[in-house]
Amino acid sequence: MKKIIFSAVAVLVLGFMSACGGDDNTIEIGTQTYTDPKLMAHIVEGLIEDQTEYEVNITKDISASPQLITSIDQEELDIATLYSGEVYNNHFDEDEVEYSTDTEKTLTQAQQLFNEHFDFKWYDSLGFQNKYTIAIENEFAEANNIETISDLEPYAGELRFGTDGSWLERSNDGYRAFQEAYGFEFADARGLQIELMYEGVESDELDVITAYSVDPQILELDLKVLEDDKNFFPPYSASLVTRNNLLEDDPQIDEILSSLVGTIDEETMTQLIYEVDINERDEQEVAQEYLQEQGLIE
Repeated sequence: MKKIIFSAVAVLVLGFMSACGGDDNTIEIGTQTYTDPKLMAHIVEGLIEDQTEYEVNITKDISASPQLITSIDQEELDIATLYSGEVYNNHFDEDEVEYSTDTEKTLTQAQQLFNEHFDFKWYDSLGFQNKYTIAIENEFAEANNIETISDLEPYAGELRFGTDGSWLERSNDGYRAFQEAYGFEFADARGLQIELMYEGVESDELDVITAYSVDPQILELDLKVLEDDKNFFPPYSASLVTRNNLLEDDPQIDEILSSLVGTIDEETMTQLIYEVDINERDEQEVAQEYLQEQGLIE
């Protein structure tokens, strides 16, 4: 869900991927650098190799989503996991896109515009988002009956707040806009590296942080993600994306990808990421285990 700006460097990815294209028996999947799209790549891999004659090749750690999009468009890649907020990242003219924090509107715009301009099928959400959230210690939330971000208002003046440095300066969805939307500010706001935010909570130096909604540290530190009751944060719903011409050539791929829509919620994905990032297990092993537990493969 990490936001990125479209860049001319996107075309560079085609060079190191050129050897991957052109094999009719291989489905090429690309992933970003973070764990949830890697897990999804292996989940899709497991289903395709179980249900079809295709082999799957996965290219990981592509640094920017525009590189994935360019590579799918150029048929160097076939499938990727992308996030609905990508529609706001300068792929289209300003008059074509209306910024919104509404989940369904954002997803609909992504589906329509990427279909129109790239001939992509952008599937409905897999069931989870990877977006900014506000998280606090679960013990504090239970003691004060805190469920939503608005519930923090009576306590905000005494709470120490940590976030990544860029969020303090962001315009549409940064700290200043947050204060305007929710009508309160925290006693102390610190810009930190992401790992230091969690260390601050663990050492009792921070009370509230911004977290990504599927961060495994949420489980590790027993944090509660608060409901964004004013719909402030833009949505980053995860979806599988591929080319329409691939699906026309083999509708079975469409059936497999469609079968995953709505099946993985944020709690489930967080647990899967926890197994990889915290328990240091292999991504493919965790994905295969998930498929077996769900009865999707033997």
